[in-house]
Amino acid sequence: MTPDHFPQLLGLTNTDEALIAAIMANASGDAKLTPKKVQDLTADFVMLRQAGVVMSFSTRETHTSDFGAPRGDGPRVLSGLFYYPLGSEEVDPYAGIAPLAAGPVRTREDALAAYGEPTDSEMDDADGDDDAIEWEQWHLQGVELTADYDDDEQVVTLTVSLPMVF
Repeated sequence: MTPDHFPQLLGLTNTDEALIAAIMANASGDAKLTPKKVQDLTADFVMLRQAGVVMSFSTRETHTSDFGAPRGDGPRVLSGLFYYPLGSEEVDPYAGIAPLAAGPVRTREDALAAYGEPTDSEMDDADGDDDAIEWEQWHLQGVELTADYDDDEQVVTLTVSLPMVF
C-alpha cells in the first residue's frame, strides 16, 4: 500500500494486519520495525523517514473520546497522518501522490485544484500582510485534511485525521 492510501487505515490499531503491512511496506528498513515491534507499539509516532510520512497513534481511550470507537482491538490507534512535501527534521520530502488527490500537492494552488474550496482557513497577520494564508482545511471522504503553508504558499504539511466527535 502506498502512502496516498493511508487515510483508509485511520482508526485501525497496531495489531491490525492491514496497518502492520502498510507500515512494513513503507518503512524501507530505516525504522527497523518488525511486525512484532508494531504490535508492541507504545510510541505516539511512527516515522516513515524515506516515505516522508509520520503516523500518529493515540491510546484506545483517547481515540474513543476524540474520534469514536477504533476499528480494531489493539491498544494504539492510528489517529493522524502527516505528509511533508518539503521534508522535515524527522523525515525526507514526501514526493508521492497526495492523500485524497490524483497527483502531488506541493503548493496552495495545487491544494485548491485537488480539494476545491476549503471549509475552514486561517490567515497569518503577524507581519501585517492580512492576505497570507497559514492553513486551510477540507472535509473529504469522511476525514479532515489540513494543508499548512509557508510564506511562499508551499505546502509544509498535509495532515489527515478523522473528524472529532462532540
